[in-house]
Amino acid sequence: MSNYNHIKSNDEVLKDILLRIENKIPTSLVRKGDGENIIIGFGISKGIKFLKYLKKLRHFNISYYNYSFQNFFKSELIDSYINSDFLGVPSKEFYLGYTSSVRKYDFEISQYYGLDKNKDLIDSHFHLEFVKNPKNNDLQNSLAQKILANKKVGIISHFNVKPFLQKHNSNVIKQFSIPKRDAGMFNKMNLKKFNKIKDQILKNNDEIDLWFVAAGAYAKPFCNYIKKTGSIGIDIGSSIDTWLGEYDSRKYLRSLKIEKG
Repeated sequence: MSNYNHIKSNDEVLKDILLRIENKIPTSLVRKGDGENIIIGFGISKGIKFLKYLKKLRHFNISYYNYSFQNFFKSELIDSYINSDFLGVPSKEFYLGYTSSVRKYDFEISQYYGLDKNKDLIDSHFHLEFVKNPKNNDLQNSLAQKILANKKVGIISHFNVKPFLQKHNSNVIKQFSIPKRDAGMFNKMNLKKFNKIKDQILKNNDEIDLWFVAAGAYAKPFCNYIKKTGSIGIDIGSSIDTWLGEYDSRKYLRSLKIEKG
């Protein structure tokens, strides 16, 4: 069971997003997962150990020795959650039979920073509404498909989803990417690379109806900047993998593929 008082239903959220697109309301929808909880919870929650923190720095391509970027990124994550309109949090302990050792500290971390105030709380697995049906090119949720279709879209991801979006009469106006996770010692994130994406968001936002952001933990601050500069950012995470027919990148995606046959 969730410690949070009210989790908005996924369909309610999708309907809200459709209205926000129609009315051009700047919006940030982000989700808080284990990795982000480790980054912002280290030193706050006794359950977040140093070795877990080091592992996530590597996972997010942050140098162990770049302390200034570590502090900067932690601050950016916290700010992105505070300023979000929709924040994804765990609504239950198990998802499709899976849980994690970090999830039980989520509420404690949210309470410490006041992240659950003045916003709609949503299921942290909300992004699965944007999963493509394995049998065709339709999304599994028809409301999510309405959000996807007939739009001028911005993409932050290393995947080329332009052909998929064209099938839904949407055009990719701009796309930017960051290194894949665990990209190695010669492909670390730093302030210069971060600000380059941030500046491109500002430069191109006027042309774009909404952004789909699949950039791991970096999706959160990028969605925040998308909102601040007047557009709509949706943190869709690994659901973007399925737009290319890839269901093996996450355990829960493999489960969905099996369920759909």
